[in-house]
Formats: sequence, C-alpha cells, structure tokens
Amino acid sequence: MSDNSHDTAGLMTVIQRGWFTAGALAVLTLVEYVVATTVDAPTLWLLPFIVAKGGLILEVFMHSSDLKTLDGGNA
Repeated sequence: MSDNSHDTAGLMTVIQRGWFTAGALAVLTLVEYVVATTVDAPTLWLLPFIVAKGGLILEVFMHSSDLKTLDGGNA
C-alpha cells in the first residue's frame, strides 16, 4: 500500500511541475507578445524570452538533463 501512495505522490509532483511550466510558458508568451507589438525592432528584446522558453521545454518536457547520466537516462 505504501508503494501505491508513493507512486501517487510522485505522479502529483510531475503533474504540478507540468502545470507550473505551462503557466510559465503562458506568461512568457504574453510578455513576448507585448514586447513584439510595442517595440519597433523587437528581435534583440525577444531573444531572452526565446532562450527561456526553449530551456523550459528542453528540461521539463524533453528531460534534457537525463542525457548527462551514464546509462542514457534510463534510471
């Protein structure tokens, strides 16, 4: 029974992390939109948002940090 409750807690943590990441991506997209529509030449202003969103996606959804493990991420 304790294994089931541990699996449920782990699943809830993963779900909460996913929702937090989705919210962060939404906020970054909103700020990105505001910058893109108000600044005359927004390319350089948008680069930090692009990098931040890419980093979030790589880490949370693609698990890029698992590539650093010796067994290829199969923990």
